[in-house]
Amino acid sequence: MTGPADPSCADFSDRIGARFEVEAGGERVGLILETARELPGSPRPAGGFRLEFLGPADPMIGQGVFTFAIEGERYEIFIVPVARDANGTRYEAVFY
Repeated sequence: MTGPADPSCADFSDRIGARFEVEAGGERVGLILETARELPGSPRPAGGFRLEFLGPADPMIGQGVFTFAIEGERYEIFIVPVARDANGTRYEAVFY
């Protein structure tokens, strides 16, 4: 099963705190969804939104498009690492 072709914030907002399995560089890395916020003014039919994930400090995933899997759904999401500290690495995805 795959997720919607044009996801919306509602597809993620009820999954705050959930763990997504991400396929990156031949490894599976668990990322926790921490934030799902709508971005007003987006021309996207499904609306604009921003996601923030927290993963382990190592391995760090580089910027790019990765497959995120949860509960039988799969999403292709472009993420960017935005911060890294003792708590882990933060990633951002923006749909605008």
